[in-house]
This record gives sequence, C-alpha cells and structure tokens, in this order.
Amino acid sequence: MSITSQDLLQRRDTAGTDWRQHAACRDVDPDLFFPLGTVGASLPQIEQAKQICRTCPVCRSCLGWALDHGDAGVWGGTTEEERRRHRLSDPRLRLP
Repeated sequence: MSITSQDLLQRRDTAGTDWRQHAACRDVDPDLFFPLGTVGASLPQIEQAKQICRTCPVCRSCLGWALDHGDAGVWGGTTEEERRRHRLSDPRLRLP
C-alpha cells in the first residue's frame, strides 16, 4: 500500500484528533520518510528522517499510529523493520 501526502493529511487517530498538525515533519517533503530501500544509499535518508522525528512533540502518537496500522516508511522515529521487531517482542501489538 502506497501512502500519499494527501493520505497523511486526511488520517486521524482513534480519538479523532489530528496530531499531525503538531508534527515536526508537517512542512517536510513526505518522500523523505519513504526511502526506496533500507540499505546503502537509503541509510542517510532514513537517518535524516529520524533526526526530524527526534525533535517532534508528537513522536509517540506517530509511532503508536504506525504500530497500529503497519505503514511502511519512517514513523515515530522507527523504520518498518524496527516496528516489526517491536510488534514481535510485544504480543499486544501484533496485527491480526
């Protein structure tokens, strides 16, 4: 499933609150958070995205959303692989 910037603007968390309005990445090109790979030339891009996440006041909400929805890319300062490992280590977070 591919995510567009329009998707990011329209999605809301379960409480109906649009935490994205407070995200540090809201004015950054969304492509930064969706690298083409996870090795080699993509590593600096992933690190740059994570640096933005480290400054974000809603990083935890973003990570929670990504854990619940399984989206690709960098969310809440984590890669898809990091979130997968997190889900495997915590049975409460496993997707059905």
